[in-house]
Amino acid sequence: MDKQIYQGEFVARTLLFTAGHNWHYLNKAFASDADVIVLDLEDAVPESKKEEARSTIIEVLDSDLPDKRPVFVRINPMETGDTLKDLDVVADPRLYGFVYPKAYNAKDIEVFDAQLTMKEKNLGIKNGHFKIIVLLETPESVLNAHEIARSSERVAGLLFGSEDFLAEIEGEHGPGGRSILAPRHMVAMAARAAGIVPIDTPYVNIGDTEGLKVHIQQAKELGFEGMLVMTPKEIEIVKNSYTPAKEEVEKAKDILDLSDQTNKADRGISVKKGMFISPPTVSRAKKVLKRIEKINAFEAFIKDE
Repeated sequence: MDKQIYQGEFVARTLLFTAGHNWHYLNKAFASDADVIVLDLEDAVPESKKEEARSTIIEVLDSDLPDKRPVFVRINPMETGDTLKDLDVVADPRLYGFVYPKAYNAKDIEVFDAQLTMKEKNLGIKNGHFKIIVLLETPESVLNAHEIARSSERVAGLLFGSEDFLAEIEGEHGPGGRSILAPRHMVAMAARAAGIVPIDTPYVNIGDTEGLKVHIQQAKELGFEGMLVMTPKEIEIVKNSYTPAKEEVEKAKDILDLSDQTNKADRGISVKKGMFISPPTVSRAKKVLKRIEKINAFEAFIKDE
């Protein structure tokens, strides 16, 4: 029997990319605890291996490797001329969707959406089955982030890519992530405004655990909900960081309880138990509880045999 594909609210605390042609790394990716597995046909695959990677991805989907976790494929962008070649081989109902790289504007996603609609029709699956994570990695795409986020109902998340972005603006990494602070904030705001998931760029200093924690804390302050991980070794730290802690959940519940007391006293704001109770703090508390509920539902589905 084919495994069920997760269809609930999108959870993307950790995205792990792996080269679509390399069985060693494919096995390691599926053995990991990442929320989302992305099989790569773009940067991680040399031109001479593109055909092999496409056929290998179908072999992976036919194998016992995939479980119930969302599996995406990062296809090659329109400018390469390989997008339809990719879709002709790898578009498969067992995929959750596709990562679209090098998006520049909403038109890019609208065209890709139309291509996916045709593939779904040919495959006999419902329209809208395939979701899209848009990879924003150019100055133009960051400036167009809001319109890209709203360009298609398929768009489930925006993923910021700092390396290509810095290369295009002829910048470099600076202390405390200051050189990418503005684009990260813009991507997170655009995603939140569109009601989709903002996903942060990877932390490029592999093995620097303390630096990774600082990177994550900054991203959380900006509103991100997950990130691309460079190696399975980062997954536990990242996943735990992007999961509301027990104390945070209990505090959110307390805020809602105290808010009820404030409302019964016909007051809009109050300070109770050292906590400021106001419409914004209540809204934040509700979102924390909704997020942990979403995560719990996702993990229950993934682990259910």
